[in-house]
Amino acid sequence: MKRTDRLEADILSLPARDRERLALIVWDSLAGDDAWLSDPSTDPEGIVIARARDQEIESGQVEPLSHEEFLKRTRGASE
Repeated sequence: MKRTDRLEADILSLPARDRERLALIVWDSLAGDDAWLSDPSTDPEGIVIARARDQEIESGQVEPLSHEEFLKRTRGASE
């Protein structure tokens, strides 16, 4: 098993609170490190939208959706 596969499995076995903390740490670690944006599999427009949305949430302009609400609103949207 590849190291990243094992790491992924370990992370996914953690409680939600720990996974959230790690996700935030990893996301924050990407700030200022734009080298990964040159990867052709990265969606630069999506990154711009995600960063703008993050600023809206952080500033209190918008209220984020819960995961459950997101799933409810998007289920079947791509079908």
